[in-house]
Amino acid sequence: MRFEPIIELPSLVTGLWRRFGVHLFEGKVTVADMEEIERRGEVWRDKVRGKLVEMVVIFPSDAKMTTEERTKMTQIIKRWEKDRAASATVILAQGLTGALHRSVLTGMQMLVPAPHPVKVFGSIPDGVKWLAPHVRGLCGPEASTEALDAAVADLAAHFAARQQKRSA
Repeated sequence: MRFEPIIELPSLVTGLWRRFGVHLFEGKVTVADMEEIERRGEVWRDKVRGKLVEMVVIFPSDAKMTTEERTKMTQIIKRWEKDRAASATVILAQGLTGALHRSVLTGMQMLVPAPHPVKVFGSIPDGVKWLAPHVRGLCGPEASTEALDAAVADLAAHFAARQQKRSA
């Protein structure tokens, strides 16, 4: 099992394996980036019709979103939510900052519930473990928790290596 990177921008990578998409973010994602995400997302959503399971992983950074960026990201999230079988958000920030962000996102999901199961996590393995039954339901029995965890870790390592090259 291996994720095919289908969107690669300076601050993000999206990978797809069958009907499981993983979106990795670190740093500033501009409105222009989000417009490119929408354009490329439309292309792969046309190829992969039906329900998907998605995981978003947000790496720690000092980046702050503007009101315009938050609005655009909300539009992107809402646009395809009816096509999700389940989704998980992993916020990797540690300490009080990470706890605060995870709590706020969880509260927002309670106030405006998605039409599918959603949950917020502080680690990738916890998110994968929770999503695994949903992925297996769409992608087959080879989508074991261990195989999914290894594939997401490989995609995250690919993303981290790209980020290190950008920083050097």
